[in-house]
Amino acid sequence: MSAQHMTTFADVRDRFFPGTPVDYAENFADGTAHDKLVVHIGARAGSTRIRDKNVRKLNGIPLIGYTILVAQALGADRVILNTDSEEYCRLGESLGAECPFVRPEELARETVSPGLASYYAARKLLADGYPVGYWVEMYPTSPFRNAGTIRGYLDKIREAGTCVAVNRIPAPPRRAYAPGRATPLPLGYADGQVFYKATGSFLGYALDAAKRRWRHHEAILDPIELIDIDTEADWRLAETVLAANLYDFGVDLPC
Repeated sequence: MSAQHMTTFADVRDRFFPGTPVDYAENFADGTAHDKLVVHIGARAGSTRIRDKNVRKLNGIPLIGYTILVAQALGADRVILNTDSEEYCRLGESLGAECPFVRPEELARETVSPGLASYYAARKLLADGYPVGYWVEMYPTSPFRNAGTIRGYLDKIREAGTCVAVNRIPAPPRRAYAPGRATPLPLGYADGQVFYKATGSFLGYALDAAKRRWRHHEAILDPIELIDIDTEADWRLAETVLAANLYDFGVDLPC
């Protein structure tokens, strides 16, 4: 199957784990205590807007280092770097992460969703017999996280079964224009509703769907924590914050 057609979890299952269900239910049916917490850090090589941004040094530390160092301070059972680059693997391991596999080329294309690479990693750990029960995504492009705050998020995962760090956004317009429609289309929603979008800072959940009791969201209130490095302007902003010592990571940084 080509990367262009690998768009669903079923595609990943069919290519790499044939004969297994798409969901994880059968992995939790044997009574084994799946209670291990894994922090998963996806870092594909070959970024285009900022060349090799995941390993480019930001104030003396490779970008992936900020996420790895905070993840290590959480007491997770494993901190895994999922990358398609041997060089990235070596760097990640020098910073304290594991690289138990190199991401398959089919999952390393720019057109493939990062969620599919994450699914592959979770499936692989389960297939290898590791009793992972809680899965946390932390994208390296969101380097500003406080370790104490993230520990609180972990408590919420075990309580609610999910926890997602979100950014509150303005309410959308009450009407929109559709192609071929002369009059605007009304968009109804109640006053007082809160609108938000997920960030790359933290997304955690129980792999066992039976343990997901409700969807818990944590709004990020510190604007520094909303910095998502995608352009050179974002990079310069992050450099300014670090140079002025404007953020407390809650861990000691090696710089």
